[in-house]
Amino acid sequence: MSDLGMVSEGAAMDANATTPPGDQTAKNGMHREGGGAASRATPNKGSGRSGKGLVSLPRVIAMLAVVLALSLLAFLLWKTLRNPLETGLHIVRLEQLDTAASAELSLNGALVDARLNLESESQNLKTSRNRFEAALRALQSGQAGVAGVSPAVDSALAAYRDQAEEKLTLVDQYADEQRRLTLLFSAMRSAAVTALNIPGLSRSPQMQADIRDLVQGVTAYALQADPVVRDQVRGMVTEIALAASELETSESRAQIDELLNTSDSLMFTRDAAQTVIEDIDEVATGPALNQLYSSYNSHFSALQNTARQYRQTLAVFAAALLLAFGVIALRLRSSFSTLDELNAELQEANTNLEGVVAERTQDLRQALDDLRMQQAQLIQSEKMASLGQMVAGVAHEINTPLGYASSNVEIVRESLKMMEEGVDAESREEFDMLLGDAQYGLEQIGELVMGLKNFSRVDRSQTELFDLNEGLDTSLKICQNNLKDRVQIEKHYGELPDIRCAPSQLNQVFLNLINNAAQAIDGPGTITLSTRQVDDHVEVSVRDTGSGMDAETRDHIFEPFFTTKPVGEGTGLGLSIVFRIIEDHGGEISVESEPGQGTEFTVRLPIESAQQSASVVVESDPVVGA
Repeated sequence: MSDLGMVSEGAAMDANATTPPGDQTAKNGMHREGGGAASRATPNKGSGRSGKGLVSLPRVIAMLAVVLALSLLAFLLWKTLRNPLETGLHIVRLEQLDTAASAELSLNGALVDARLNLESESQNLKTSRNRFEAALRALQSGQAGVAGVSPAVDSALAAYRDQAEEKLTLVDQYADEQRRLTLLFSAMRSAAVTALNIPGLSRSPQMQADIRDLVQGVTAYALQADPVVRDQVRGMVTEIALAASELETSESRAQIDELLNTSDSLMFTRDAAQTVIEDIDEVATGPALNQLYSSYNSHFSALQNTARQYRQTLAVFAAALLLAFGVIALRLRSSFSTLDELNAELQEANTNLEGVVAERTQDLRQALDDLRMQQAQLIQSEKMASLGQMVAGVAHEINTPLGYASSNVEIVRESLKMMEEGVDAESREEFDMLLGDAQYGLEQIGELVMGLKNFSRVDRSQTELFDLNEGLDTSLKICQNNLKDRVQIEKHYGELPDIRCAPSQLNQVFLNLINNAAQAIDGPGTITLSTRQVDDHVEVSVRDTGSGMDAETRDHIFEPFFTTKPVGEGTGLGLSIVFRIIEDHGGEISVESEPGQGTEFTVRLPIESAQQSASVVVESDPVVGA
């Protein structure tokens, strides 16, 4: 009962520590409902604290047991996983031993070949000797070598090394004797040629034949040291020496002596080389290498047996650990079943509360966004309505003095005609030019006033028949100050029918698009206005040669409060309101733009407005203050 009290207390403490502040209500409710259980757990909590000192020693022992078990498991794993590494080294070491055996066979063959080669020094013998020495060094050094593997292997390696080094020494001696033998053979051939060319020797065919037989006999003995051939050669030397004593000149006798001395030296050298060959044959490198091979295989077999024992031990130990962990898992599951139920109930309460809060937050965020959008549109509509009333009033006030000024210019022009006789021709021409400029300026003012009147219609929500081409021209006049002389306007107007719409709202759309195009052009540029009819729709496009937009900007261009202008220079509502106006007219607006390639906005409107009411169609052109 004491342990269960400690578990309940730990669950309550964990729940208080991990629950967010927003979940305190759910927690408090749960505590109120389970008040009886909490009160019942209080005595157990006190008993748990009193037994804390008694539990600490078994806990320490358990921790030590876990550490020891894990250490033993790691040791067994290391011993088991080490076997593949030993197997790889074993293969390499066997290759080294095979290389040593192959090098010895090659060296023995080179010795035989060198014995039959009297013309020049045997390069094959030198190469085979170096290969044999390299194989010996490879066995003694490096990770792939067999040195240090085990005492038995080291002993066998030392014996093989002694035999191999002795053999290398004898091979070097044999190479020296063979080199001397080659030189003497060449000298003997030269001496024989000289002896055969002695003047007067042609009169002694027997002596010439003996000299040739001598050269052949010495050569045969140099290739194979046969005692019978040696006795024959010595007999021929004696006969040639006796015949040489009868030669007429001392020079001839000296040449014969040179040939005989060279032949004796060659036979002596051949006997010395034969002695070295016999010593080499007595060196037991082959048995020593076989003993090394056997010792190493015995060592590796012992390692394999040890690794097999470690694997068996690891399997037994792993099974014991799994059994122990299974027992511990069952005990833990039994001990924490109550805690799991409480945590599940608490988690369910937290999840429900979080879902409700997230849903309410999303609703409030959406309502706030809608409210900000409606507020911005309302402010913009009120501004446009006030601006329309003010512009209409100003246009009305300008029309009256404009009429006076136009009438007075005509009166002055007529009066001038009656005073032609009293004014010289040059002055009359100057007066006509001044009056013409004044008349042109007044006409420009009149066109501007008419444009302002058309732009500010009385009811922005009322629909009527409207000429889109005329609306574009009106918007161009209004924003002429932004265009100035740096932007060139190109018009490609098609034949369009009048459409039913709210003219003031569409004028606002055109004005916004033209102003944005002008602001996007840094320096000289061109704005192209195009209109055309496509089936039951009309299309209006505004294209500029400005800086263009990237894909990310295009994706957000119609969102409220999105702007690329510096802080304080734009509200980010212009294109959002344009999008809403076109949508209210049942139309569509699209944009095509690439960085550095300019931008083109295309407005597509139905000829019959989607929101047109059958009872509200204004054919006239009412203007405030007209």
